[in-house]
Amino acid sequence: MNIKQITEVMRKYGKAWENQDSNLLLECFTKNGVYQESPLAKPYSGHKEIKKFWDKTVKQDTSNIKFKTGKCYVSKDGKTGFAEWQCRNTYKGKRHLMVGIMVLKMKGDKISFLNEYWNTKAY
Repeated sequence: MNIKQITEVMRKYGKAWENQDSNLLLECFTKNGVYQESPLAKPYSGHKEIKKFWDKTVKQDTSNIKFKTGKCYVSKDGKTGFAEWQCRNTYKGKRHLMVGIMVLKMKGDKISFLNEYWNTKAY
C-alpha cells in the first residue's frame, strides 16, 4: 500500500459521497470488503450490506454533501493506511460539519477494511 493508492481511493470515495452514488462507493471496496462507520458501530461486510447502509444513510438522510480529503499516511510496515477527511452536509434537515480519520486496509487499489473515527457538529 502507498499514499497514491490511498489518495486515489479517497478521491473516488469522496465523489461517491458528493454524488450519493452507492455503486461508485462499492467500486472502492473489494467484494468482501468491510465498512465500519465508527469504532463501536456494527461493521457492514460485503457489497450488499455496505450498499444497504449507504442507500439509507447517505442517499435517503443526507444532502448538500461536500467532501474533502486531507493528508494521507501509510504505516511503516505498509499494511495500514490513514486518511484525514472532512465533510459538510445536511443530515435529517440540519447542517453538519464532520471531521475524521479513516483507517484502511487495502488489496491492490480497493479497500478490504475501513474504520472511520469521526466527530460532527451542527451549525
